[in-house]
Amino acid sequence: MQATLLRLRPEQPMQDKHRKALWEIAQALNSTYCLPDVISAVLIQGLEAIGAGAGSVNLLTPDGQYLDLAGHAGFSERATAPWMRFPITLKTPVTDVARDWQARFLSSQAFQAQYPQLHQAHAAAFQSAALLPLIVGDHLLGVLSLSFQQDQEFGFQEQAFLQMVASLCAPALDRSRLAQALKREQEWSRAVNLNSSDIATVFNRQGLIQYESGSIERILGYSATQLLGQSIYSLIHPDDHPQVQQALAQLLPESEPMTVTFRCQHRDGHWVWLESIAVDLHDHAHVNGVLANSRDVTAREEARAEQQEILKRLTISENNFKRLADHASDLVRQYALDGTMVYASPSAHDLLGYESEDLLGSDLLHHVHEDDLPILQEAFKRRFTVAFEQEKFKYRLQRRDGTYLWVETVFKAVRDPQTQAITALIGTSRDIDQRKRAEQQLTAQLDRYHHLLDFTASLEQIRDPAALTAEALHKCLELTEYDYGYAFAWSGSGLTFEAQAGMTSAAISDLMDQLRLHRLTPLVDQVIQRGEAYFGIDDEALLDPAELLPRLHWQSLCVLPLLRQGKLTAVLIFGTSARIISSHSTRQLLQNVAARLSHALERHHHIEQLNTSREETLRALGLALEYRDYETKGHTDRVVTLTEHLGQALGFPPADQDALRWGAFLHDTGKVAIPDNILLKPGKLTPEEWLIIKRHPTIGYEMLHHIPSLPPATLEVVLHHQERWNGSGYPDGLQGTQIPLSARVFAVVDVYDALTSIRPYKRAWSHQEAADQLQLEAGVLLDETVVRTFLSLLHSDGSLKTVPAREVKHELS
Repeated sequence: MQATLLRLRPEQPMQDKHRKALWEIAQALNSTYCLPDVISAVLIQGLEAIGAGAGSVNLLTPDGQYLDLAGHAGFSERATAPWMRFPITLKTPVTDVARDWQARFLSSQAFQAQYPQLHQAHAAAFQSAALLPLIVGDHLLGVLSLSFQQDQEFGFQEQAFLQMVASLCAPALDRSRLAQALKREQEWSRAVNLNSSDIATVFNRQGLIQYESGSIERILGYSATQLLGQSIYSLIHPDDHPQVQQALAQLLPESEPMTVTFRCQHRDGHWVWLESIAVDLHDHAHVNGVLANSRDVTAREEARAEQQEILKRLTISENNFKRLADHASDLVRQYALDGTMVYASPSAHDLLGYESEDLLGSDLLHHVHEDDLPILQEAFKRRFTVAFEQEKFKYRLQRRDGTYLWVETVFKAVRDPQTQAITALIGTSRDIDQRKRAEQQLTAQLDRYHHLLDFTASLEQIRDPAALTAEALHKCLELTEYDYGYAFAWSGSGLTFEAQAGMTSAAISDLMDQLRLHRLTPLVDQVIQRGEAYFGIDDEALLDPAELLPRLHWQSLCVLPLLRQGKLTAVLIFGTSARIISSHSTRQLLQNVAARLSHALERHHHIEQLNTSREETLRALGLALEYRDYETKGHTDRVVTLTEHLGQALGFPPADQDALRWGAFLHDTGKVAIPDNILLKPGKLTPEEWLIIKRHPTIGYEMLHHIPSLPPATLEVVLHHQERWNGSGYPDGLQGTQIPLSARVFAVVDVYDALTSIRPYKRAWSHQEAADQLQLEAGVLLDETVVRTFLSLLHSDGSLKTVPAREVKHELS
């Protein structure tokens, strides 16, 4: 036996509560049409009737990409601030409803499971939520969000009730939104009508006025309703009736708009010229008449009348002028005082490609190149002065085909024979295009030569070969049509990259990378080995084996060889991303640059050789002194090395380092004049012998100071390296900073080497013993700062450390 047990519970109270809530919401929504009030009714009366703790209305933007917060209740401002506008693509309950148009009913557990990241913030005040799409027909308006303080499971009846709430709210929101849009459109239309520069008029087939826009009051003095029902002809000047009637007779619903110009009477009685464009809209359901847009052209028509009057008053001489102008090769134009052209000679066709009639009515500056406008605009302000007639104006006029022609124009005034008042201006323009272009070419050529002179000057100033090559790359790009360039050193093993300039990209650099792996074609190699430039295009291979042709980049290129003593030492390669044919002047200029750069590099090489020779000569002089006293063997090289490192550590610039090193080579030059029996004496010197020894700095200075290539710092080392900090040295007994800096530096090195070297009268001291002695003499016999820096350069065994140069010269001045 089977049985079914039904458990029945009363539903009537819940249904009554829902019906009451729906009735209250409906009453609130029906009482307002304003969008903010509708939203307020939904969120205030609605929340109270529904029993929700908070709610919000999010409306979809017109493009359907975002949701805007239109209103909320029960949420704090801080909670809603991040959600004023957010994309529909976010993963949130609101956006999910907006995307699939399906309601969401979320208990606390469901909310946490589906939206864990948002649940924590929501659960702080509310336990459950309902998200309902606001749909009207096939259009989604937005989403109604309701939050409840108690946790709800949302049964079938509760869900149905909330969806009925949404279905009540959606039409009310749509109705209020449309009402708001209509109000905005009406306000916009009213503002446009009042402020439009044109009068919009609608009249029927009998010519009776049915509508006037608000702008009529500003133009004709009538209100928008004052003329309704009157005939348009009651306002139009009687002499203009025929042309208006003729235009309207030709106007049909399918025809093009008609334009007519006529006089219309202002409310105060004077006449206003109107230009009206009329279109037949009788077939339009909402217009059913002719729409005419009319603008005030009084100023134009009065100016035209003035021009016609001027033309009527032309004398016989003016007619003669026209006959002459008609046959002139120059372009002759006549202008009214406002700059409007009233005559152009037939030569306008030959010079500009326009017929004379095409130019009439245009202003004086109409065809002038925009770069030349400021000069003419400023000059035209002086058109009533004598200086204006004496000036020649050079500017460009645009031809009919869009190109420009250089002209030289002189303006003359046309004067009334009786009053001498200026009535018009005549401009005579002569074609100077060829002359001007020749001037521009000459200017460009001079500019090139100036750049070349600058480059030549820079070659004299730059000493570093790499900097010379980089400068050449940049200058060549400035002076030629090429876009980018690379420099390579040339050797038997191939090319070595040195520098680049101009545009850079991986595609441009790709061919240059291939140069490291492949050789140049025999043709290119033969050309540049002869010292000649090679110019190629995109279908001519540069490499062997050939690169992929045609090249996408380096479509046109130049390979420029640099020679030294007749042998190829470097290569400059220039290229473009568009195919060009390099001009003769460009080719000649690049050859000149290559020749000058090759000369500069060769000169630099010779200078380096001379510097090397000078260095070796000075070293040989120093070594020659050692061979007189074998016990000091190696002294010169040691003190030179130590002095050079000490100068670097003290921050000496390169030129001062050279002078210091040469002083180390030559410091004992004066000893060549000391007799061997004194210089090589193994025992203690007598006072007389010591006086002779002390003369060697002065003797050395006398021997060397006539040599012009030796800098002052070198001679200071020779003369003062035996001076001491406390004034006990020789030959001049200088003390402290009276002693030249270079001599104070060398003195520390000289004393250290003497202490650590074997002498007939002493053993060689250890590094530590010599260091201790230097510290004892620091501030007494030797410069304390120099001693401290010197000792910091040496390891405990006396070998040199690698110490970066530092600037301490301010302590040593």
